[in-house]
Amino acid sequence: MSDRQTLALMRIVAEALARAGGRLALAHLAEHRDLAIEAKGPQDFVTAVDKAVETLIRGRLKEIFPDHAVLGEEFGLDREGARIVWGLDPIDGTANFLRDRPVWCVSIGATIDGKPALGVIYEPVRDELYSAAAGQGATRNGTPIAVNAKAKPDSAVIGVGYSPGRKVPEHVEQIGHILTHGAEYRRLGSSAMSLAYVADGRFDGYAAAHTNAWDVMAGLVLVQEAGGVTDDFIASGAQSGPVTAAAPGVADLARQLRALA
Repeated sequence: MSDRQTLALMRIVAEALARAGGRLALAHLAEHRDLAIEAKGPQDFVTAVDKAVETLIRGRLKEIFPDHAVLGEEFGLDREGARIVWGLDPIDGTANFLRDRPVWCVSIGATIDGKPALGVIYEPVRDELYSAAAGQGATRNGTPIAVNAKAKPDSAVIGVGYSPGRKVPEHVEQIGHILTHGAEYRRLGSSAMSLAYVADGRFDGYAAAHTNAWDVMAGLVLVQEAGGVTDDFIASGAQSGPVTAAAPGVADLARQLRALA
């Protein structure tokens, strides 16, 4: 099977698994099941649902693609040296999920030879499925999407990320920089959803001083395939680092925010 055929199959599988994981998570909320919340650190939570969704998706991926590696937020990397690596965040926006705030998603991405090649993000509450594969464009529920081609700093909306432990003055400086340039800012509490919103023109850019590969692998492909500009750490082989993504008209502003971190 060629890489193109493999990627096409991976996209179909990822879309189906993202929906399945989202339905499982929604069922826990609808049935008021015990979320078994654990704190991994300050404002960093994991629930039994995160683990259940990752177990579901990871298991199916290993059944269908036994030679691929899977890197997930809850259970790490299962093998070294694989040419194709999946990046899985079972619930990105767990803090929102556990308080029943409707900004969380299932994020499934993949790299081929270290390059982000596939991105699927499913927001169950609104039933929105974002999907992209290298060279094939990006869609939301099957309809092509694109970054905001008219975006410019003085009318932009920029998503920002914040990680516990980061120096507060640096984050405040980022916010000040955005406002000084006439833009507005939003913090969703989900890197994956923020990147999907950039790809869909709902945001014009996104910057985070620190994030993990499983948070952004899928979203970076979405932004790239929607015509945006990205600056990330994944191609270097790192599992965490700073990330920016933006419509071309505000790419410089997004990079300036990264420099302030």
